[in-house]
Amino acid sequence: MGQRDLRSRWSIGDVLDRTDLAALLDELAEPSGRSGPGRKWHCPVADHDDHRASVTMFRDRHGHERWRCWSADHRGDAVDLVASVRHCDRLDAIDWLATRAGLIPDRPLPPIPIKRTRPTVAAVEPSPMVERYVRVCESVLRGPQGREVREWLHARGLNDDTIIANRLGADPGRRVMRRDRGLPYGAGLAAVMPALDPTGRAAYVQVRYLDPDSTGRKYDNPSAAIAPHPRLAYPVPNGERCSTLLVCEGLPDALTASQAGFRAVALLGAQTPDESVAARLANYAANHGLAIAIAADPDEAGRRLTATLAELLDQQQVDARSITPPDGLDLNAWALADSTWDQTIDECLRRASLTASADRPELDGVDL
Repeated sequence: MGQRDLRSRWSIGDVLDRTDLAALLDELAEPSGRSGPGRKWHCPVADHDDHRASVTMFRDRHGHERWRCWSADHRGDAVDLVASVRHCDRLDAIDWLATRAGLIPDRPLPPIPIKRTRPTVAAVEPSPMVERYVRVCESVLRGPQGREVREWLHARGLNDDTIIANRLGADPGRRVMRRDRGLPYGAGLAAVMPALDPTGRAAYVQVRYLDPDSTGRKYDNPSAAIAPHPRLAYPVPNGERCSTLLVCEGLPDALTASQAGFRAVALLGAQTPDESVAARLANYAANHGLAIAIAADPDEAGRRLTATLAELLDQQQVDARSITPPDGLDLNAWALADSTWDQTIDECLRRASLTASADRPELDGVDL
């Protein structure tokens, strides 16, 4: 039997059960120096110069250990990690891990070591801790400790009406404000952006640190144990331009669109939209009598997001339009650079509507 045939005998599950991902990351990647919960590593992928230690590890809903680089979006399990670092295929990576774990052909499997951590039980509904955190951070923003965050929000083009309506807040950092376990735990000052559900309830929260270099990360959010990730957030609209739902990348873009009068929804996180996200968007638009337009960033990731979501919405019988900001600008930056950005979107949507009407067939002079 050839060596390749021997490698194919190992079950991925048997290998992963005997692999401690944290220890493997310590071996193949550069740890950030922090120990304990929340520790990070520098991305081990050769073509990514990761200065800020962007790799974390977690357990998926099946209890499997996985890692992710939040800067370049490299991700996977222990097999993917070895394949990336050693530049080999998955079979070679499995064989390497099997040897490392002491698996020998035609010998009994060694016992599975006791894992150092237990799978986190994900919350089904947001904990009341999330609402309390949002309320406290709203109060901090209004006081002297919130001045820098207010200035940062204003510099992003968000006015006080938008800030108040969407319950934005300020987190002064863990050294100043105590908080329950599972809530954002950074040491630095941060803007707090609640992810509101369609009823206006704070279902989740995203934290944006003003000085990522000092905190070691740019964004933070509650743990899965106290709040399920909603994937979508719904800023409060002001009602001026509510015939189209703008689907935006992230809360700052969606808040900017909402402030200009558009009905907007934010896609949260770096996950690619799936059928459930498309179905929720289609249902929300139908319930409010809205067309849908996707306003993604003008980069490769944004184009991929637009294509994926448009295809998924098409399966929901929704013909989504596309709005692309100028090169190098997301929607928020576009709004800051061009005072007529919203009029440009209006004109794009008007032309798209006219084109769609012209393409519809007619019967006895009546549009179908």
